[in-house]
Formats: sequence, C-alpha cells, structure tokens
Amino acid sequence: MIYKDYGSTGKKVSAIGFGGMRFLAEEYSDGNLKPCADLVLEAFEKGITYFDTAPGYCGDKSELIFGEAFKQMKYGDFYVSTKCGLWNADTADGARRMIEQSLERMNVPKITFYNMWCIKTLDEYKKMTAKGGIYEGILRAQEEGLIEHICATTHASAEDMVTIINDGKIEGITLGYNAINFAYRRAGIAHAFSKNKAVIVMNPLGGGTIPRHPERFAFLNEGTDDSVVVAALKFLLAHEEITVTLPGIGSSAHLNEALLALNNIPKVDAAYLDALSKRLSNELNTLCTSCEYCESCPVDIPITKFMDAYNDVLLSNGGNISSAYSKLKFFWGVAHDIAAKCIDCGACESLCTQKLPIMQRLKEIAAFEPPPQA
Repeated sequence: MIYKDYGSTGKKVSAIGFGGMRFLAEEYSDGNLKPCADLVLEAFEKGITYFDTAPGYCGDKSELIFGEAFKQMKYGDFYVSTKCGLWNADTADGARRMIEQSLERMNVPKITFYNMWCIKTLDEYKKMTAKGGIYEGILRAQEEGLIEHICATTHASAEDMVTIINDGKIEGITLGYNAINFAYRRAGIAHAFSKNKAVIVMNPLGGGTIPRHPERFAFLNEGTDDSVVVAALKFLLAHEEITVTLPGIGSSAHLNEALLALNNIPKVDAAYLDALSKRLSNELNTLCTSCEYCESCPVDIPITKFMDAYNDVLLSNGGNISSAYSKLKFFWGVAHDIAAKCIDCGACESLCTQKLPIMQRLKEIAAFEPPPQA
C-alpha cells in the first residue's frame, strides 16, 4: 500500500480508500451485517486505512456496517470519514445530533474527518457556514474532541472550489474526478494541493461508465495488461495532487482489482493531461463531462444526473434509451419521468460548456416507457 499525507494534518492515509456506498444489498438486507463488515476487515488487513461513509448510504446501513467492523479494529490505526448535508440538518444543533448518531453507529470515540456534505453552489456553502449553521455545530464538536478535522465534499465548479478552499475552514475536500471529467476539475485540485489541503477523489470510474464500456475507454489501458478499471485508477493514483482515490467497494473482487492499481503507476504530468484532454474531446465529445455548470434548472431537474445517465445511451450499442433509465433508477435513485418537468427555457444549454442538446435528451428520457413489473 502507498500512504500519503492528508494535507497538513500530520496523518498518513492509504492512497486507495474504501468507499462505503456500494455494499451489496443482498448481503445486508436481512439485517445480518457481518458479510459486509468482513469485507471492511479484509480491506484493513490489506492496508486500507481510509474508510468513507455517510448517513443514508446503503439503505442507511453503511455506518452500521463500518461500526461492526470497527469493533475489531484498533482505533488510531484507521481513519473514518462521514458527513452531514443540508437535508440532514440546517442548524448547529441539528449537525450535533447527526455527529452523535454517527459516533454511536460506528462505535468510535471520535470521527477523523467530518464533512459538510455535497456542496453544489457557493450559496449552499454560505448557508452551511452561516451563523447557527452546520459548520458551527461541527466546529463545536471539534472543540469538544468529537471530531478531528473539518472537511467538505463538493460538486461545485473549479472556480467555486477555489473560493471554498480560500475561505480557510476546511482541511480536505472530496470531489468527483475521473478520466472523463478531469479537464474541468484540474484547476480545483491543483489549488487545493497548493494550499496543502487533502484531495479525496470519489466517482473514480465515472459512476460505472468506464467499466461498463471498456471498449470505448481502451485508450486508458492500451499497451498494458491492465483492465480498464485498473488503468482508470492508476490514472488517478499518478496525480501528485490526489491524496486518496476512493472506489466504491462491494466485494472482494472489487477490492482486489482496486489494489492492483498500486503496481507500476505511470507518470502523469501536465503534458500528458493536456494530450488526454484533447483525445477525450476528439473521441468522446458528445459525452457529458459532469462539469455541472448547467445546474440552475428553474424546475429543479438534476440536469447533471440525467446527462450522466444519457452517457450510457451514447456508449451502448444501438443507443438504447433503457440504459439511461437503469442508470437513473439504480445508480442515482432518480425517477426518469422527472425529465418531463422541463419547460424548454434553455437555461441549461446556455450554460453547457460543450453545447450539448440537453433539452432533447431530457425529452427522450421522459418518453421512455419502462417495462411492466413482473
């Protein structure tokens, strides 16, 4: 295992982390958490020390699963990250209750990295950090020794990330970054690194888009014996700026494939990234890169999630719209018919950096008729 400094905290964490959003439902739905907890223990035994979870993950079982595993792990030999979003609480007292719940569920005396969760805009960040808000509750808990470090997870633009980092309230930032959208997030992670903040990369496989379409992403592993998954993870591990690459792990097979990425990591420099960015533009120029500049829908359609789902249509043989339906339902947990709310205002298309036909794609998704339930 490779271990890297978590910003300026003095802690060293595993370069591959354990994302706790992908435990297999069939292994915990009966209330027996042991099979999933055993997977956490296996990861720990193989050198992973960074474990990420959140309230609500895996039917609200993820923190409990980690708690079962942590009973058998020595506190201080591992680090845990969990979160609180505006939908969990919008006051300092509410944040405190969420922290106490997470501590109890995970059987730990304190939480290593506690995150203001899923910041999409500067307005949301300002609401979290306003007097009496989530940040105030987290800060109080830190002063009481219940958490060690205050962090954030974000889907904001690179420019907004810079503003959040410069505000000086966080020690680490988690964001979606992968071989599809990296060109739109490079400036943000570079700035975080320059300020000695930890950078945790979630969604390293493009929400499963990369492994589902290995032939379309073969340029990532050309000239090697690596699978496209391993190659995509190596691409991230090679970034000096990235502290932890965080794949979702649901099985021993997932775990072992992720660990293979630690071998023979290639060199990734600015010239390579520039060349890859141009290649992606040439070969995959109709794919949404999830830059999220479009996120200002007046009727609250989650545009980026719909466009990410439409990527699967573009990558599937024959352009099967059912693949978008499946991605929305099973990955994002979003009903496909929300797309029918579109009022054709064009706000999203005017903001799209790639000038994609967003409204037309929404209409196609909305028109899809799911097969009847068996």
